[in-house]
Amino acid sequence: MPNITYSKLLDPVSDIISLMESMMRGEFGATSGDQRECFKRIHAYCWGLHTLVMDVITSLGIEHTATRPAVRERFNALNDPVKLTLGNLAAGFDGALNDEQRDIVDYAIDTVRSIEQMMTNIWHYSLLQHNMLEPASDEFDGAVLMQRMKSILENMKLEEPPPRFLVIGDETLLTHAFAELAQNVRRHSGVNTVSIITQDFGYRVDFKILDRGKGFRLPDKETAFLPFWQSGAGNPGLGLGLHLAKAFIECSGGKIAINSVPRRGTLLKVSLDTVP
Repeated sequence: MPNITYSKLLDPVSDIISLMESMMRGEFGATSGDQRECFKRIHAYCWGLHTLVMDVITSLGIEHTATRPAVRERFNALNDPVKLTLGNLAAGFDGALNDEQRDIVDYAIDTVRSIEQMMTNIWHYSLLQHNMLEPASDEFDGAVLMQRMKSILENMKLEEPPPRFLVIGDETLLTHAFAELAQNVRRHSGVNTVSIITQDFGYRVDFKILDRGKGFRLPDKETAFLPFWQSGAGNPGLGLGLHLAKAFIECSGGKIAINSVPRRGTLLKVSLDTVP
């Protein structure tokens, strides 16, 4: 069984269940009938998510998740209505929320996104464990990788990419890898500025992702890429982001390296093949 703190999977779901119970009781202000129905719907679906996560942890095992496609189908069938209902509440479709209620709904939205990311990473980790990935070898516009990072680092300063270049590799996997790198910076750097420098050499492109944030002590250059490894206790996430990013980058023929110094920041370097 992987070395993982299972509370990181269960606690977020439990938090939403408790919050929806409080909202239904009107503890954060009066609610309309439509709003209460939304809270009930979210509450019910989240209990389903809680049961699913328990099944994955206790009977199936995280490393075997992808061997049961029904797990992903069941997760989406439970998670998608929660996201939709929370989005409707935030938009005021079921009535106006007071400030405290809006804060709770916004927190629930962020929490659901985090749960979705963790379950997606568990799925990808399981695919790797069972050699079930079939990477494509396509040519695609490398700008989509920068755009994916910018969508996650929306409040951070980024440098613009160079003129258009064509990357060789699996667009879906590489896009996910770059999203995980961005999430890593967002969650752990502790700063709101990041430099992303791209260098096009005609046959390959290098991405250097530098933050001058907290950094961490790195025993060696490969430790950070181990599955479930985290730099400190209490860190968010499951510790799979860098592991999956490395795997997806390497299966597309690329390379990734990391260096980090406590209180001085972290540098990630990614090299990908391009069309000359």
